[in-house]
Amino acid sequence: MNTTRFNPWLVVIAAGIILSYNMGVRLSTGLLIPNINQELGISLADLAFGFAVQNLVWGAVSPIAGLLAERFGTVRVLLAGAVLYGLGMMLAAMAQDNTLFFIGNALLVGVGVGATTFPIVLAAVGQKFPAHKRTLALGVASAGGSLGQFLYAIILGKISPVIGWSDTFMWFAGSTLVVFALAWLLAEEKQLKAERQQARIDAPTKLFDWKAIGQAIKVPEYQLLNFGFFVCGFHIAFISVHMAGLVSFCGLPVTVASNSIALIGLINVVGAISVGWAGDRWHKPYLLTLIYGLRTLLIIMLMVLPPTYEVFYAFSIVMGMLWLSTVPLTSGCVAHLFGTKNLASLFGIVMFSHQIGAFFGSWWGGLLFDWYGDYSIALSLSAGLGLLAALVHLPLTPKRFAAAEFKAV
Repeated sequence: MNTTRFNPWLVVIAAGIILSYNMGVRLSTGLLIPNINQELGISLADLAFGFAVQNLVWGAVSPIAGLLAERFGTVRVLLAGAVLYGLGMMLAAMAQDNTLFFIGNALLVGVGVGATTFPIVLAAVGQKFPAHKRTLALGVASAGGSLGQFLYAIILGKISPVIGWSDTFMWFAGSTLVVFALAWLLAEEKQLKAERQQARIDAPTKLFDWKAIGQAIKVPEYQLLNFGFFVCGFHIAFISVHMAGLVSFCGLPVTVASNSIALIGLINVVGAISVGWAGDRWHKPYLLTLIYGLRTLLIIMLMVLPPTYEVFYAFSIVMGMLWLSTVPLTSGCVAHLFGTKNLASLFGIVMFSHQIGAFFGSWWGGLLFDWYGDYSIALSLSAGLGLLAALVHLPLTPKRFAAAEFKAV
């Protein structure tokens, strides 16, 4: 392991808790869409569009936040993002119409999520571990996000029927304080800080390393990873935003939706760590092919089997093993190709692709339901994209992947 002021696994724990907050809030609040729709009179399509814009905004902010973290330090970016995240949640909670809710939930929360999410946090983790242990560490940290999804969904299911969606938003906004408590553990080492300070002195007008970014974008392997993560974003946003609507359409109680989202998050704690362990031992792109292929089969299962409690919970258990398992593998692939120096910005660009997919997964899910009156077309589209994602990782053979290593630094 690299020299560090702390045991590197303390950094992993801090990163996992921050991602627990980041993921828990944004993936559970979609369960409140029916309540917001009824109380504020905002249409399902408008709410879905707002959550879609939130996904797109945080995806766009993510690479910029990564670049800023590489230039000015991880802690400053995390704290600024946490402030905006909390303010956005409070503003949305006080909204009485779509405009104010959109500004808080879509724009401010979107920016806040983008500055406290995977590229920023996982880059700090990746810098603390050598290559042969890195994917496992990234998997453990990513599992924190899944644990947060479980905890926040369970809490939401318990408190929102009692206090309402608005106060639930307020309570979740208060949990932003965990970022302020733990962000300092993710600070860069003195040597890296000194290098960045010297870089600012040597090139005071050069804010970002555009050369490294430009080189990376031209690498075909990097392009394929971007497409695969686009599909991952589509799946996650569609399921997290529309699970409540899908369950309601099937005539099941809303608790099935919150339990399903919670179950996905709980199981993925095991899934992300297991895949992180596997990624240090087997070829990462082939593992990604397996994950996307299994997702495709699961979505087809949801389409053809009777919509019962058992089917939704079985879907959630298996999907939980695959949910964020793509994150340590994809970020590990980027680190393998380009090293860790620019990992926050380069993985941030991949995360932007993820969020473009999330934008369409959230928005089109609502649009297609409004147009056709059910979710069959949206589910078919999700399955087709999953099959494509499985196929695009097959050309990334071990030989080709090794030849592409460090084409951009």
